Amino acid sequence: MSDDRGGTDDGAATDDRDARDDGAATDDRDTPLSQSRESFVEAVTGAVADADGPVVAHVTADLPDVTPLSAYAALADRSDYGFLLESAEKTPSSDPAGAFAPDHVTADRHARFSFVGYDPDAVVTVGPDGTDVERLGGRAARHVGDGGAVDATGTPSADPDEDPDVLDRLRAAFPELPRVGFPDDDRQQLRGGLVGFLAYEAVYDLWLEEVGLERPETDTPDAQFVLTTKTLSFDHARSSVSLVLTPVVGPDEDPGAVYDDLRAEAEDVAGTLADASAPDAGGFVRTGESAGSKEAYEAAVRTTKGHVLDGDIYQGVISRVRELRGEVDPVGLYEALRAVNPSPYMYLLRHDDRHIVGASPETLVSVRGDRVVSNPIAGTCERGTSPVEDRRLAGEMLADGKERAEHTMLVDLARNDVRRVSEPGSVRVEEFMNVLKYSHVQHIESTVTGTLAGHGTETGASDAEGPSADAFDATRATFPAGTLTGAPKVRAMEIIDDLEPEPRGVYGGGVGYYSWSGDADFAIVIRTATVDRGGDEDRISVRAGAGIVADSDPTAEYEETEQKMDGVLSAVERIERDAADSDAVREADGPHPGEEEAIR
Repeated sequence: MSDDRGGTDDGAATDDRDARDDGAATDDRDTPLSQSRESFVEAVTGAVADADGPVVAHVTADLPDVTPLSAYAALADRSDYGFLLESAEKTPSSDPAGAFAPDHVTADRHARFSFVGYDPDAVVTVGPDGTDVERLGGRAARHVGDGGAVDATGTPSADPDEDPDVLDRLRAAFPELPRVGFPDDDRQQLRGGLVGFLAYEAVYDLWLEEVGLERPETDTPDAQFVLTTKTLSFDHARSSVSLVLTPVVGPDEDPGAVYDDLRAEAEDVAGTLADASAPDAGGFVRTGESAGSKEAYEAAVRTTKGHVLDGDIYQGVISRVRELRGEVDPVGLYEALRAVNPSPYMYLLRHDDRHIVGASPETLVSVRGDRVVSNPIAGTCERGTSPVEDRRLAGEMLADGKERAEHTMLVDLARNDVRRVSEPGSVRVEEFMNVLKYSHVQHIESTVTGTLAGHGTETGASDAEGPSADAFDATRATFPAGTLTGAPKVRAMEIIDDLEPEPRGVYGGGVGYYSWSGDADFAIVIRTATVDRGGDEDRISVRAGAGIVADSDPTAEYEETEQKMDGVLSAVERIERDAADSDAVREADGPHPGEEEAIR
């Protein structure tokens, strides 16, 4: 399959900001959009006629300079669903100048783009009972499918009795449409599409039902994604902010009226953002907390060690959860987390009463054109108090035989995962055992790449048999990450099912997007808080795990989970202090105007 989800880029733009037609009509010269009305109507009308059906168009508008968080907060009241995706640069351990600048951003590293989505057209929820599509309005909503078995080309399965899995259902829900006006990007980025999460419990549908394990009861669906056609794109290299509009236009619709609606939307958003300011983020007032016992976790570690010593598995990842209760502002929590734990993947997802707030260092899977990437991380040590100590600690970690063996095993697992959807001979380990620094820890990381099956290689045409692979196939092949289960994966997941007392939820799953372009980018959900706000009090869940091998020390593994939770819990404690300080100031100042009457 080509990476355009059903067609070529008819009328592709070369640069969003320079794509306006010189011959635009007089009344279009002040349009905020990147195309004139005349050229948009001509391109879309021709594409719809060629396709004999709907197409997805692409047009952009420049927006006022504003921060991603301010934009997210300013647009939040337009829907119960929204998202913010940001990124901080990875810092090599060998870079002393960057040792204490984990949020440093350059034009050529991972951190170039941020994205904000608001007012989606639809919400796609996949669970054990099938697919539920909530159509929220917008032109794309009526084209969202309701599940079914299709392959990477969009062709229905030849077997009518085939039971589609969660990724089949997501693919079937995502409209398969020709594209009009999309630029030829030189970098991966989100230009509308599906944005959301894949929960860990999707492993039962994908892998564990085959070995007789039933999915546990949980209120977290296997997957939930919004279909976004209005996306703010922040290019930090160019210091620019754009509104990316990707409407679906059908044969029964007037392209001129669509253009007018897009123009009105761009003007409305520009006006809102012109008045936007930093959000007045709230804090956290704690009313209770709970956590699994240290003794129970260490007992689970000893049981897992027994499986390793018996030759049942090479490694198992056992996690534990800490739950805090009270009243929390998810925006304030995200703001604190991005300050204390800047990471390559930072995200704030608002799905009605559920918020997912995270800062993950690790890629689950990334697809750009025909290139699929996995980024295994295994091996952890603390940060030093100076660049010299950072390098010393990193060197000791690299010299540790246990850490090297564990990392090599997981790189081999990632190679096997990527190979399942790649052209024969195309899988490469492009980076091996690099040490990169984060705010609280250093990790050993590697990068595994391959060419998606059916797309050919640098040396010639495709050698793969069977259908082409796409981003949904790549997600299935790599999910869940071996760094969150252990190896072999299926047996390790069976042990997790036996030893962990509650479902993982989004922990160990993925947060990310499938773009209209065919590209995808997903983080592994670690260093993340799930905030549920539906009850009498908010519930914050934070989870972390440790990789258990033959010589693991149960107490040390418990301490590793504490260390991994520390970034999120530090952010929680930070906004808790802010809330306490604010209350203290208010008490010292006395009632504010209007409050005295309320007190009486």
